[in-house]
Amino acid sequence: MPNQTLKPGWKNLRPVPPSENGRLYLLLFGLQTIGALIILTNALPLYRYGVANPAAHEARIEVLIWVSAAVVLMQVGFWIRHRLQPPLPRFHNALVGYVILFAGRMSFLLPTAIFAFVFIVQRPEFHIPISRYLLIIAGLFASFCYTQEVERLAKSLLEVRRDSAQ
Repeated sequence: MPNQTLKPGWKNLRPVPPSENGRLYLLLFGLQTIGALIILTNALPLYRYGVANPAAHEARIEVLIWVSAAVVLMQVGFWIRHRLQPPLPRFHNALVGYVILFAGRMSFLLPTAIFAFVFIVQRPEFHIPISRYLLIIAGLFASFCYTQEVERLAKSLLEVRRDSAQ
């Protein structure tokens, strides 16, 4: 095969060999987790305030900035992991796996509550610009992707390895 020069872009990203350890995976998962924590720590007080007094809610620029940053972190970590497919950590523990699986399911409760408040309940006194609805949908999708990743990690921890020596 002749020498090929690689051009920059997603097409040139190749899966990571299985011989690599789980450091790349943990780095990408860490990016997603930082984004999820940013959303959790900032959105929960806003959600509580919005539910308690929807007429007083104001769309603020700082909310736009931290939600956008969190969504970018979560999506970059998720899609690079999806493209490169780095190996998961080689650690197996049922208790840790179930705790992570539980945490993953719980991490989607706040996005579900936000979705219900904004799109299903639709309080007439609650107003946000149309662009913020798009940002909410992006945040919900990023949270969904993160939940999928947490469940993937948990299931890998629950796997029982069958050695060929048995």
